[in-house]
Amino acid sequence: MASRTIHTKRWLAAAMAGASLLAGCGGGGGSGSRSGAELTYLTVEAQDGDADRLHYQWRATAGTIENRDAPETVWRLPDGPGLHFAYVKVSDGKGGYVEQQYAVSSDALETSAPARPDVEHAAPASAAAAGGTARLVFFSRDDTRFTPPNGGTAQARTVFQPDVQVRVLRLPGQELVFSGTSDASGELNLPELEIGANYELRCATPTAPVFAPCGSLGGAATSSIVRPVRQIPVTLNLRLYGHVGFSDGGVCGVQDELFGLSSAATVQLLADDETALAAPVRVNRYGDYAFEAAAPVHGPLKLRVQCESLQAVVPVPASPDPAGYISSQAVELSHSFANRRPRIRKMVANGPDGNVRGQMVEVEDDAPSLGLPGAEQFLTFKGKDTRRSACMYYRAFGAVRDCDDQGNMVDPISFQTWKRQHRFGAHAQGNTEARATYVNKMDLNLVRRMVATQVADDHVAFYVCNSPGPEGRTRAELEDTLRVALDNENEVACVAMEWSVTPGTHGDQPYTKFLTFGPDGRLLPSVNLDGRGEKYMPGACVACHGGARYGGRFPERGNPSPYLGSTFLPFDTANFLFSERANLTEASQAAALKRLNDLVLATSPTTATQNLVAGWYAHGGNDQNHGYVPDVWRQAANQPGGQGAETFYREVIATSCRTCHVAMKDSANWDLNLPRALNSDTPVAHVCGGSADVSVNASMPNALVSYDRLLERTRDDPALAQLLRTFLGCDAPVDDPVYPKR
Repeated sequence: MASRTIHTKRWLAAAMAGASLLAGCGGGGGSGSRSGAELTYLTVEAQDGDADRLHYQWRATAGTIENRDAPETVWRLPDGPGLHFAYVKVSDGKGGYVEQQYAVSSDALETSAPARPDVEHAAPASAAAAGGTARLVFFSRDDTRFTPPNGGTAQARTVFQPDVQVRVLRLPGQELVFSGTSDASGELNLPELEIGANYELRCATPTAPVFAPCGSLGGAATSSIVRPVRQIPVTLNLRLYGHVGFSDGGVCGVQDELFGLSSAATVQLLADDETALAAPVRVNRYGDYAFEAAAPVHGPLKLRVQCESLQAVVPVPASPDPAGYISSQAVELSHSFANRRPRIRKMVANGPDGNVRGQMVEVEDDAPSLGLPGAEQFLTFKGKDTRRSACMYYRAFGAVRDCDDQGNMVDPISFQTWKRQHRFGAHAQGNTEARATYVNKMDLNLVRRMVATQVADDHVAFYVCNSPGPEGRTRAELEDTLRVALDNENEVACVAMEWSVTPGTHGDQPYTKFLTFGPDGRLLPSVNLDGRGEKYMPGACVACHGGARYGGRFPERGNPSPYLGSTFLPFDTANFLFSERANLTEASQAAALKRLNDLVLATSPTTATQNLVAGWYAHGGNDQNHGYVPDVWRQAANQPGGQGAETFYREVIATSCRTCHVAMKDSANWDLNLPRALNSDTPVAHVCGGSADVSVNASMPNALVSYDRLLERTRDDPALAQLLRTFLGCDAPVDDPVYPKR
């Protein structure tokens, strides 16, 4: 277990682990009766450019770790084999945060995983008429144009609004069915709505606390993202907006579910004598704010800007309108604190004998994804779950008995129980398993040992156990990582998917469910696929598998239906790496991979998935056609401006987009649609960035490895760069307007 740095671009399995945070220090329980070989001593070396006193918090995905406010701690590794992860969060007390992840294998300890009870639970009955959920997104209705700090042309930038209070009233009787508050992204996820029912929304803000109508919703069978135009009567004359940040380009605070941290800057309107004129307003996760308040028409006014222990009181600019502060004229006021976030220089772990254990997990120095460093940048565009919503999801189909107040799982099932339920291995009862081993080089870079079976016409199950993919790109490195995985070493998680019936749910029809298990068989609520923080279930899977009934977060209360509208994904062998060992080549596994794709078709795949698999095997046999191009792209090659369409599809869509997009709605399926009209001058903001809506800028590809590899290939290939400009409008993302997204 020599020390070296793990680069997440090529070794993403080091980040793929679940976290079940228990009270105190996090993780599961270790055995106190062992020799002490499991004790691991972690040390982090951090520095602060402003000489601030630093604070530390620690978490681990397995075992127990002492949560000390100190740069060193003790981590007791869990019983059993596997690759496990520790996190440290370092802060300066002034809103600056940095996180580091560290990986250690317990394989060499040769301990046995604890026996887990073989429990089963009945799923709670879900509402028969429940429809989809809705994700409300609140943003300022003002024309928020930000002036660059060093001068220049003002640029439009949408300001998302936290802490909007919302009441959902069922019509016609105006029965209150839900109340909640928008988060740091200005988003609020509603529970399932009744199909056919109509609802009125009423909203209030910290500075306009009287509830007023702000939109309406109808219960539908699918989920949606709704951006209501707030119709709160305009009675407040001052409309103020701006950006709060640090001198290093960062923003104040952090939102972290694993650590239970929520911190952000606030702004508060003051009279000239510094008497408060309105309630404090939270700055959003992008560093922006906007609010309205009643104020003296001609001021003078001040604004208190608070970032944890930092505070500044700054004058509010006079209104550009001679009439003074009026509701039709928004005023900009931004502020930058002379603060820099801490930096982590080194992290190391030692065993009781003093030998180095494990390795840091980092993104390579030249990776394009370093320009998008936020923990929420990858795998969260479609939604972000919490510890509680993950537990509620498992509870909804009987994988746990219940969830406690903190969202911890009560009596979860084990991996062995799940395999028995779905007749794997010793429980096969005549079922035939399909197996394949490969590296999914283009999205997660994991060694994947895939196993699948069909129990009945309405019952198909898959599981895949994951180990690190190769850090480099040589044949020797590939074969070495495959050997390690096949020896059952460095396993990080096994992801299970089933298409089966849950009595009383989804009309007793089969549907897709997701579960994640640790190397010791524990059920896990979260995974980390890219070194950018734990992502909780089921959103971590919906990110690629789609979810027509998922509105951004699984409901955290009631008895919601676990039917997400997600689907199984086809096996795209052109994006895999295979061993040269006789039984592990692509050719030797072709029949098994074809069988895996047939089992995908036996579930409820999208039309796009069915068409893609049919196109791959149109010639007959088991060998997949790696050069397949859909008709819409072949036809585009003959249209004005469409030269190179087939090459673009093969080199970009097929490698970086197709696998996930076939699970999405038809309008997002690039096997059916061109990404934009040919010869359009409008870039695709999800790839190219630069739009006023910073939440969508450079959000695709939504997997870190896919993102890095596409931009690296484009950077090195002028012809490919030209194709991206033709079909997307750019060959690399441009900056967000005025301030970078963090």
